[in-house]
This record gives sequence, C-alpha cells and structure tokens, in this order.
Amino acid sequence: MSESVSMAIRSRAAEAVARNVRESHQYREVLWQLVHQFLTLRYRRTLLGYLWTLINPVLMMVVTAVVFATLFKLDFASYLVFLFAGMVPWNFFSMCTTQSCTAFIHNEGLIKKIYLPKVIFPLSMSLGMAIDSLLSLVALFLVILPFGAQFTPALLVLPLAYLLLFLFTFGVSLVMSVATVFFRDLQYVVGVLMQAWFFLTPVMYRHEALTGKVAWVVALNPMVSFIELFRAPIVQGQLPSLRAVAVAAGVALVSLALGFWTLVAQEKKIVFRL
Repeated sequence: MSESVSMAIRSRAAEAVARNVRESHQYREVLWQLVHQFLTLRYRRTLLGYLWTLINPVLMMVVTAVVFATLFKLDFASYLVFLFAGMVPWNFFSMCTTQSCTAFIHNEGLIKKIYLPKVIFPLSMSLGMAIDSLLSLVALFLVILPFGAQFTPALLVLPLAYLLLFLFTFGVSLVMSVATVFFRDLQYVVGVLMQAWFFLTPVMYRHEALTGKVAWVVALNPMVSFIELFRAPIVQGQLPSLRAVAVAAGVALVSLALGFWTLVAQEKKIVFRL
C-alpha cells in the first residue's frame, strides 16, 4: 500500500513538473519580456548602465586581491586569476539567490490579475542574472588576460559548468522565492546567510589548504564542486575531474527537484499569501 502511494505521489510530482515546463514554453514571450524588464530596471537611471556588470566585479576583485596578496605575500597576478575563477560562479549564485526572494512579491499585481505559470517569475530572474553573469565573465576574462589568464581548450567546458551551476541556483531560487511569500523577513535575512556561506566557500582560499573540522565543514558545501568546475579550466588550463562534474550534476539535480517540489506543493497558496 505504501509503495503504491509513493508511486502515486512521484507520478503527480512528475506531472506537475512537466506541466510547469510545458507552460513555461507556452508563455515564453511573457518570460522573455520579464527577463528584459529585469535587466532594464537593474541599470535604469545609472550613468554607466551595463558597464556596471564589469565595474563592480573588477573593483571587488582588485580590492580583495590587493588585500590578500599583501597580507599573505602572494603573487598579485596569479592570485587575481585564482580569485576571478571563484568570484564569477559565487557572484552569480549569491546575487541570483538574493534577488529571487522577491520574485513573487514584486510581481504581486500581475499574479493577482491574470493567470501566469508561477515558475516563470523566479525563472525570469535566474535567466536575467545568468545573462548578466555571462557578460561579466567575458569582460572580466579579457581584463585578467594581461595577468596570466590564457585561452586553452579546457575553457570549452565552461558552458557545461554554467549549465550545472544554473540548474543548482535555479532550484535554490525556487525554494527561496516560495519561502519568502510565507516568511517576508527572509528577504532581509538572506543577505547575512549569503555572507556566512561565502566564507565557507573556497573563493578566496584553496580548499586543499584547510585542515581539521573546518575542512570537513567546507567539504559539505555544495558550492565547492561548482567552484572547481570553473577554477580547473581558468586557473590550471585543465578539464575538471570527473568526480567534480558528477558531484555538481548530482547536487544540481537534487536542488532542482527540491525547488520544483516546493513550488508544486505551495503553488495554489501563493496568490492567497501575497
């Protein structure tokens, strides 16, 4: 009996996910309009516009590289490339997760007026941040070329790295966007949580350099495998290990499944809690 109930639940969940995917495609024009709106509003009324996708990360990287290279007597050029490879995936994950908290709240009027598949709101923010991140990646890579970054065949793995990172981040974004509808304070807490998560992620340091309990805690961080997917081709000019790819793929699928499960379970309640 329990097995049949479990199969029925999985069947309904699969149908719900398939429905969300199908409706996202059906409403793709609305989706891309939301993506365009997100990118437009992000830099509206700023003097430099989209140049901030380059300026902000450059300033952050340079300041961090100068401080750490000075404190720990590291080679500035090589550390800058190392830092770049960690900052790009982390910034995408952090910004996307933070922004997604208000995916439903900021579109409350639209959600209450007409029927639209709920998934397109966090999806539009995730796609907008992905485009933003890709522009930053290309621009920043050109900036760090004089500091030792190289074009190698291993860079061809970056689209796969971005895809897996996007799936993982989108899953987390689905959970956060739904949770914030029910717990509004979460949108103010998530920034602190991201800051704590940042220090547990090997962005500014090498994971191998850690020992003891700290190394064990950091090893549980799901972002570690994604950092490796970017760092291996950019810093070392090598393909990431199969283990890193397998772990990242597994984590991405679990995150995506959890995100869709959360959305499907609470989908009908969202409009009443807005």
